[in-house]
Amino acid sequence: MADPPPADLTITRLSALEAGQGAMNQALGLMLDTLQQQTNLLREIAAAAQDEPGPSPVLQSLDELIEAVVQMGVGIEALNTKLDALPDTISAAMDGSAAAPQDGSVSEAV
Repeated sequence: MADPPPADLTITRLSALEAGQGAMNQALGLMLDTLQQQTNLLREIAAAAQDEPGPSPVLQSLDELIEAVVQMGVGIEALNTKLDALPDTISAAMDGSAAAPQDGSVSEAV
């Protein structure tokens, strides 16, 4: 049979075990803190998900943008109509005639 380890060796081993146990306890404590923070955040997210959504400023801005684009389209169509009549208007002005263009969309000479 082997002789029991000397007291110094036992104390060294116990110290190493205590240090290792302390490091594990510290790591587990950090893990628990992290899990608690994540749990709190998940509770906040769950509470926010249950709330009714309010009016969206993005949706309002998109509606205003759509209306502006529609108005631009109307303006472009009106400009297109005037530009289509422009050759007749210029011809009438060059001929010295006061006759209106055939489609009547532009009444003054340019």
